Amino acid sequence: MPRLVSTAPTAKQAQPAAPHFKELVSFRLNTLASIWSRLAAEANQRDFELDPREWRILGMLGAYAPMSLQQLAREINVDKSQASRSVSALFERGLLQRGSDASDGRGVQLSLTRKGLQLYRKVFPKALKRNEELLSVLSEDERAVLDRALDRLTEHAQLTLAQARVQDKRSTPRKKAA
Repeated sequence: MPRLVSTAPTAKQAQPAAPHFKELVSFRLNTLASIWSRLAAEANQRDFELDPREWRILGMLGAYAPMSLQQLAREINVDKSQASRSVSALFERGLLQRGSDASDGRGVQLSLTRKGLQLYRKVFPKALKRNEELLSVLSEDERAVLDRALDRLTEHAQLTLAQARVQDKRSTPRKKAA
């Protein structure tokens, strides 16, 4: 009996490669994030005098404090020096406080002051509203698919980045001792 060969496309065959730069998933995601971030940045600057990095710091500490500066920089995806400058500005405004790190005597843990927490409680509902507005064009099923897809893509991107860094370390020639 002849063997039947499936003609159904596999996951990798289902979509052709992006024929143009603007059709790359990374470009499209970046464009969406950039537009929506500008909307948030303009509103947060106008209403709360917060720049985008300050809002991410306030938002992260409002949800996950206390955190070290290094943890905070990693979570909001900025260089430690950039985070440090924004943290200093937020300290000057009385929105952040430093505490000691119980596990590291020299370490510092950052958290919101009462004033910072009050501001977070004003800004976060507006961020939720913008988030809901963005997602309002999707059905519940589409939202669920998007949520799962973003989780999978993020996990894959993190793994790929880690593997690339390991490979880079292996392929970088070591300096000889003098």
